[in-house]
Amino acid sequence: MIRIKRILCIALMYCFIGTLAYGFTQEPLSEDVIKKNLEKDFGINIIIPENEEDSSYRECLLVLERGLKRFPEGVIKEVTEFYLNKGISTNVAVSRTEKVGDLFSEYVLSEKSADIYINTMPNSLYNDSCAASEEGFVHEIGHYISDYLFQAYGYENLKKEFDVLNDGYVYGSWGEGYDRIFVNKHSAMSFSDEITDLIWFAEVHPDILRNTGGGAYSALHKKIECLINAMDQSFLSISNESKLWQEALPQEPDVWAENAINEMKEASLMPEELEGMYNSYITKEDFYALTLNVVENKLGKESFIESFKIPDKEEYVAIDPVKGEVYVDNSGKCSNRDNEARDEKEKRLYEAYQIGLVDEGCASGSEEYVTRLEIAKLLSYIGNELGMDISEYDTVDYDDISDVKDSEKPFIYFISSKGLLQGDGTSFKPYDYCTYQEAYLVLMRFYDLL
Repeated sequence: MIRIKRILCIALMYCFIGTLAYGFTQEPLSEDVIKKNLEKDFGINIIIPENEEDSSYRECLLVLERGLKRFPEGVIKEVTEFYLNKGISTNVAVSRTEKVGDLFSEYVLSEKSADIYINTMPNSLYNDSCAASEEGFVHEIGHYISDYLFQAYGYENLKKEFDVLNDGYVYGSWGEGYDRIFVNKHSAMSFSDEITDLIWFAEVHPDILRNTGGGAYSALHKKIECLINAMDQSFLSISNESKLWQEALPQEPDVWAENAINEMKEASLMPEELEGMYNSYITKEDFYALTLNVVENKLGKESFIESFKIPDKEEYVAIDPVKGEVYVDNSGKCSNRDNEARDEKEKRLYEAYQIGLVDEGCASGSEEYVTRLEIAKLLSYIGNELGMDISEYDTVDYDDISDVKDSEKPFIYFISSKGLLQGDGTSFKPYDYCTYQEAYLVLMRFYDLL
C-alpha cells in the first residue's frame, strides 16, 4: 500500500542556525527574495497571480524550494539550461483554489515551454497565505526530469533495459505477479509513467522501495540501479559521491556500526522507516528527527516538552498526486494512513523548528545532506541548552579546519573532546557528509553522554 506523505503546510525550510547557542540572527526572507533566488538558482520562471491584495505565496514558494532541493545540486539547472538552449523556457505557474480536491499539480511540455501548474489553497483560517502540495510538485518534477532523460540517455535505450527487467510483464495491464515488478498500478500503465513514479518514490518514499519484498534484492531494485546509471551518464552534476537514491536500495551495515545500531533499536530510538538505512548519506531532516528522539528518550517526554516549551501543532492537508486522495490532520497524528513513522518524523521536525534548531527563514531544504561540521554545531547547541559546559574542551590540531570560522572551531573541539565525532588521524573532514550508520554511532555516544 502506498503511504502518503503529509505535507507541512507551514512549509518549513530547515537549516542550521548561523550562530548556535545564541539564537537566530537572520530575518525571514521575503516572498520577492525567495522567488528571485529560486529563479536564479534553478533557471525557472515563477508566475504568481497578480492583483491579489493581502495574499501571500511565501509559504508556497518555500514548498517549491523544498521540492527542488530534494534533487542533487545542479540537476534541475542542467535540465532548465538544456531546454533553454532549445528555446524552451521552464515555468512554474501558481494559481489558487478553495477546494481541497483541486490541490494538484500538472506538467505540460510543448515546443516553447515546459510548464508546471501548481494549485494552492489557504493553509490557515487566520491568514491568507497559500500552501501547495510538495508531494504533487515533486511528482511533476519527476515528469520533467524523465522527459530530459529520454532525450539525453535515449528513450529506446532505457526502455530496452527496463523491458528485460520486466521479465515478460507488459505495460497497460495488471495481474498476478505485477506487484513484484512495478511499484504500483499507475507505474504499470506506461514506461513513461513508471520512470516518473520511480523518480518520485526514490525522492519522497525511498523506504517503500527499499523494503519491497521484505527488504530482499528485487526487480524493482534492479530498475532503480538501472535508472541511477542512466542519470549518472546524463547529468554532469551526479557522481558516485552523490549517492543518488542509495536509500531506495537494500543495505547492510558495516561491522563497526552493528553494536550502535542494535543499541538504537533496543532503546526504540530508530524509526521503522529508517530500517535498512546504513551506507547512504543522512539528510538533515532525518538527523534532526533522530537527535530529538535521543534527547526525549533520555529526558522523558514531560521533561523534554517542558525544557524546550514546545506548543501543539496546527492542522495540515495532504494529497496523493497519483490517486488524488486527500486527508486533513487535526490532531498531530495521522489516522488515515499507515505511515505513522513519517508522521512521527514530521512531529520531530516541527519540534526542531520550535526549539530553534532550524530556521524557516534560511531557505535551505532539509533533504540536503548533513555535514560533520553541522553535526558538531547541533550537538554542541543541544548540550549547551541542557546545561553542559561546552567551553570545556581540548584543542585538537586538525590540519583541515583552517577554512572553518574561528567561532565554529570550538564546536569541533567540544565534540572531539567528548568522543562524539572524532577525526581520521589529523583530519576532521568538516564538510564531508555523514552516513546513516555513522550518525547512529554518534547519537548513541551522545545518548550516553546526556
